[in-house]
Amino acid sequence: MRSINKALGLVLAGAMALSVGACGSGSDSGSKAAGSDAHANDSAKCINKVKNPKAEKVTLWSWYPQVEKLIDHFNETHNDVQVCWTSSDQSAKAYSRFSTAIKAKSGAADIVQLEYAMMPQYASGVEKHLVDLNKYGVGKIKNNYTPGAWKDVQLGGNKSVYGVPVDVGPVVMYYRKDIFDKYGVKIPTTWDEYEKAGLELKAKGYQGHIGNWQPNGTLFNYAYYDQAGGKVFKYSANDPEKVGIDVNSASVKKVVTFWQKMAKEGIVATDDTDTAAWNKKNVDGSYATIIHASWMVGYLNGLSGVQDGSIWQVAKAPGWTANDPAINCGGSALTVTDQAKDTKQAAKVAMEFFGDDQAQDIAVNDSGLYPTWQKKLQSQAFLNRGEKFFNNQQINKIIAPVAQNYKGYQFLPFQTYANDEQTKTLASILRDGANVSTKLDAWEKTLSTYAKQQGFTVE
Repeated sequence: MRSINKALGLVLAGAMALSVGACGSGSDSGSKAAGSDAHANDSAKCINKVKNPKAEKVTLWSWYPQVEKLIDHFNETHNDVQVCWTSSDQSAKAYSRFSTAIKAKSGAADIVQLEYAMMPQYASGVEKHLVDLNKYGVGKIKNNYTPGAWKDVQLGGNKSVYGVPVDVGPVVMYYRKDIFDKYGVKIPTTWDEYEKAGLELKAKGYQGHIGNWQPNGTLFNYAYYDQAGGKVFKYSANDPEKVGIDVNSASVKKVVTFWQKMAKEGIVATDDTDTAAWNKKNVDGSYATIIHASWMVGYLNGLSGVQDGSIWQVAKAPGWTANDPAINCGGSALTVTDQAKDTKQAAKVAMEFFGDDQAQDIAVNDSGLYPTWQKKLQSQAFLNRGEKFFNNQQINKIIAPVAQNYKGYQFLPFQTYANDEQTKTLASILRDGANVSTKLDAWEKTLSTYAKQQGFTVE
């Protein structure tokens, strides 16, 4: 989702202290009794209007676009339970609120929306504050979702499921067809071709950059490493006191060296994302391509200042080889917290909230979420839909296979710290020309030292 770079670029001190402190802390067995009080939320104050006030309420914290419309749909189609939306805080603030509630041992919603990358820090060590949904029949809906998204909610393991996947961010290339046509440059399909196209555009007088590589791109930059075969992190909920860190591998060095070279050649920018300047450059002709996640579709649609005469198209992201894996940036799930008042009912809501055609239509058409639901990804109406901003191109025929082929990713229980350190490292490399190997080796050492200080065994 769009918020992921901002949310994960922040160091949420409270959340990190909670997760990393869990290692070796025997104060909580992780087997907290399930809630079973059907009336505990009777007096809950809901942002939405509950359709059936006499039914049991399950509370939800979520910032999904159009979530109230989704809630209304759920409540209209369920008589025994109603969703009560009690917080619309955006991701970073929501995580801080959740961490505070965990410390206080009360105050959390029954269901909380979490990005995949944030889930490990709430389910690591001996303190697990997310419910294993296997106990409530989540396995019955496994095949409804893409394998990669399902892996993401298993947190690197195979024994437990800590959330119901909702959306993903398959990475593709958005490009200005008018710019490439004007200068007679071929649309690149490999990274070698991408560099050559950038040099050719510059030589022929194009004043912008072929693209941008942002030091603060957090998860987006990990996607590049993954495409090149770099598995930078390893974490499994099956073995929660161990982490794997490999940020200075040959694959990562290959990727960073490549982008540093293009930055030195002056053919790519190194602008931070989520700034007013970045927003402007996305649409004013400064970038000939934007290699980014699926949510960029709605984002571009919503930006003002789109350059007159611009013609946008979507293509598969360039790769090193034809067999490079599909890559993803972002996505989130509905998780059930260990403070749920009626755990069984909360699990039912989480599993059914996006579980029908109309809910999926709202999610995709009104909210701009990219689905993990196989039925929607395979729908001919979805695949054949033309996107006006992209000259009515049927862009889902390009994006959907990326979502379906994504294999999943593993994140650390202290991911925000890793992201913050990555931003510092890449800024030094890309903007100051620092030595790639030296800086990546230092990043590796910093993360390994930090992990050990928090009680993790580093592999």
